Amino acid sequence: MSDVNITDAIFAVAQERPHAVAIIDGESVVSYHTLCAGVHRAAQRFHEAGWRAGDRIGISIRGRPALHLLVSLALARCGMTQVSWSAAEPPALIRSRIKVLDVTAMVSDHLCLESAGVAVLAPNMQWLTSPHEGLVADSYREPGGERFWIICESSGTTGRPKLIAITHRQEEEHGARVTPVLAYLPGERFLNLTALHFMSGMKRTLRCLKDGGTRVFLPGVVDTPQLLQWIERHDVTYLSGAPVHYHQMLRDISGNSPRLPRLRILRSTGSALPASILQAVRRCITPNVFVDYGLNEISVITVAPPDLLAKHAETAGLPLPGVELEVVDAVEQPLPPGVIGRVRTRGPGIHPSYLPALVEERERMFRNGWCYTGDVGFLNEEGLLFLKGRADDVMNFDGILIGPAEIESVLCAHPAVVEAAAFPLPSHEHQDVPAAAVVCATSLQTEELARYCAERLGVRTPRFFLRVGTIPRNAMGKVLRNELIQHAITMLQGRTEG
Repeated sequence: MSDVNITDAIFAVAQERPHAVAIIDGESVVSYHTLCAGVHRAAQRFHEAGWRAGDRIGISIRGRPALHLLVSLALARCGMTQVSWSAAEPPALIRSRIKVLDVTAMVSDHLCLESAGVAVLAPNMQWLTSPHEGLVADSYREPGGERFWIICESSGTTGRPKLIAITHRQEEEHGARVTPVLAYLPGERFLNLTALHFMSGMKRTLRCLKDGGTRVFLPGVVDTPQLLQWIERHDVTYLSGAPVHYHQMLRDISGNSPRLPRLRILRSTGSALPASILQAVRRCITPNVFVDYGLNEISVITVAPPDLLAKHAETAGLPLPGVELEVVDAVEQPLPPGVIGRVRTRGPGIHPSYLPALVEERERMFRNGWCYTGDVGFLNEEGLLFLKGRADDVMNFDGILIGPAEIESVLCAHPAVVEAAAFPLPSHEHQDVPAAAVVCATSLQTEELARYCAERLGVRTPRFFLRVGTIPRNAMGKVLRNELIQHAITMLQGRTEG
């Protein structure tokens, strides 16, 4: 595996089934042969620009996901390391990150970075659309192995994004672990609701192509009716997204029969899927729901297939083959079933990346052969994992540890509550006081909500409720709890001053 390049399997599909459809992008249909020919053309252009294996190249492309994918594959084929940004990011932010990440050049259709001293190469759709006869030459392939394939920043829910780097070898190990459970069938139509500039969006697209599937892209920004129409038109049978995507879909879907019965897999990832949302998805979209849990650094470590979720709606599932999973206390001793502690794991592909800038993150996450995920939860007698939130988000109320998920699952079960997010309010007397932000579909008195929670949560009942129009989330749908804390503190201070 020291020589492996993550694009090798895609080129193998192109040789075995050159006319198989690799990409559907709007009205464009791209075969595997055409895709690999395009990768070759882009690689040739990169070499003409003087770029070589080991260089760090940025990507920011507006509105053409197929072109973004082509550039990404070509950089990987050449052994170059890629860093991607959304085209919606402010240019000033991209300039600052280019310097921090030592990016030497950019592929972009909208940025001008002369002032930053970085050359910008404009991508060309003709790389992908020009005809190409015969076998695709392999002139620009470089060994991957321990070279970094991708570097990205996390979503930064705590206000401080962290760097994540993955080598070609690590990605192969991650894929080998996940594929037996969440494989893409040859020719299967796959739609991912997560954009390519997110690591998870790129990784799942890569694995779809390596398995010989077809990656379907949406024709721009669409609403739920258009999304459903696109899924049905292109016979999509594998759908992946975050809970926020499914929550948005459910606002426009009703009834008790599945709207997308042909879906083989609806995959939910990125953050916990509340039990109430899971039940609605199973009822209104498809019963074939798979929930997975992992981190960008180590990929998926547990999966809950439909049969498990039917019995345990709140589980994150069982560890994948080869993965060890433990819940430990403050002195790193394994805890018995049902007791909440910190989640740690180890196994193939679960090891740190040795980028100098990652020393702090590496030392925080990886100790004594284990990866500490930063989450808290418990294992039941069957070995199923139940998550209770991030360790940083857990509230300590008079010595009682409370995970946000405990409160959120109860609140979301109330018929008038559309969304909920629990968070701690700092207290000199209690350390943390549990609080919650709620989005309600109908008028609901705070006293009624407090009584409802007290009957189900006891001492864990929120002492403060914040009524909001929307829950603040980042682009991946993760709750920005710090914003809620500051909003609540401002409201309480206003009441005191009044």
